[in-house]
Amino acid sequence: MVNLNEYLGGIATSIAEARLMSDLKSLEIAEKFAKHNLLKHFTIPRFKAQNVELTIPVAIGELSSDYEKDYEPINNIEFNSQTYTILKNSSKVNTFDRKTSTLLRSLIAEETDILEKNLKANQNNEEFLDQFSMRVAERFLSIYPKKLDYKFLVKQLNSNLKPLISSKQVVKQNTKVIVEAHKLNEIKPENIIQIKMTLNEEGMEWYTSENDNGEIESKLLPE
Repeated sequence: MVNLNEYLGGIATSIAEARLMSDLKSLEIAEKFAKHNLLKHFTIPRFKAQNVELTIPVAIGELSSDYEKDYEPINNIEFNSQTYTILKNSSKVNTFDRKTSTLLRSLIAEETDILEKNLKANQNNEEFLDQFSMRVAERFLSIYPKKLDYKFLVKQLNSNLKPLISSKQVVKQNTKVIVEAHKLNEIKPENIIQIKMTLNEEGMEWYTSENDNGEIESKLLPE
């Protein structure tokens, strides 16, 4: 089976490539005509696909559908490490003492687990991140003896951790069709779809003109 969009696109592309091959042949003929005393007055033969109508039989194999990829909103190790670093930098210390460090890493891990569960179950990432930042800041200030600005700490956590949260990804699965003749022969006629497709040619040509500044401009415009 193939994707329906790729199959129809491939047909249209093949016709465009056929037009290219025809134009190259017309160019070759034009060069020969130009060298002949009589033929140079003749019209150059050129293929033009004004309307190409196609009837394409296919059978639907799989209908298109959207599905969500397994959602992992955060990388816990990276997220916990970054949270710890933000608190340490806000405290303007090179390192915490062992007791503070152990308590801090533990509370961060607990809050990260809660945040991850909330993100997986809901859509409002900013709201849950804000709750995470407030809880972490509040618990941190309860174990750290130095006085720090609570609001500033919450703001630092929100702004620095937000880029680490991933959004849910929806994957679109295209409709797949059966196009092989030997397979279509095995399918009941009532289960085969006839796709009517018409291709209208709108050729393009280079148009050269001179602007107000005396500069030559070239634009690709419809014939």
